[in-house]
Amino acid sequence: MRTIRALTTAVAFVAALPSVMVAQQGRQFRDAWFWGVKGGGFTFADSAGNYTVAPAVGAEWVITRTHAGLYVGFAQAFMTTQTLFASNPAAPDTSLRPIQLQNMRKVDAMLLGFPGNWLRAHPYIGVGFTLSQVADADGVGPFNSMAELEATQAQILNTKVGFSPVVMLGLQYRLRPISVFGHAMLSPAQKNFILYNGRPFYGTFEAGLRYNVGSSITKDY
Repeated sequence: MRTIRALTTAVAFVAALPSVMVAQQGRQFRDAWFWGVKGGGFTFADSAGNYTVAPAVGAEWVITRTHAGLYVGFAQAFMTTQTLFASNPAAPDTSLRPIQLQNMRKVDAMLLGFPGNWLRAHPYIGVGFTLSQVADADGVGPFNSMAELEATQAQILNTKVGFSPVVMLGLQYRLRPISVFGHAMLSPAQKNFILYNGRPFYGTFEAGLRYNVGSSITKDY
């Protein structure tokens, strides 16, 4: 009887072991909604063509499936820099006017892929688009005429928003209450964007925390 009882206990323990392990792992990564906060840096070229890094903070939303997902993130970079416009658009080769730029906001939207099937560490790749906007841009005077002022303001309006493709590579490590993550993004610099200063790419690196707010699928009972 003791032997049968011991065998029954062992079988019950083995049968319950997967459930115990899942419970210890916390909420599952796949089929989930995540909200996150992040900080990092945005890399861009200044008016001298030298790469520099601006601190950035933001928030994001991630939805996961087994092998794919969706990412939407918002960030603001804090910076002060310059770009150059033609002082007189009618004669662009005569002289250049500095344009003071301050801060930048961007929204990233990407499709995600999750290579491999891991217990806690979840690598991911993303491909999508980024929308960037310089928060404040002002031409430096003096202006020789109202036409020059209006032309400068029109150039700022037409170039202060940029749209470009973006790729991302990252890793999320799942803990019990939260997950920690880090990723890097790379996007080509568009020549018609006011922040363009001759360099071909913009870079972003971010790290932060994500909280699993629940399942991303509807269960039928």
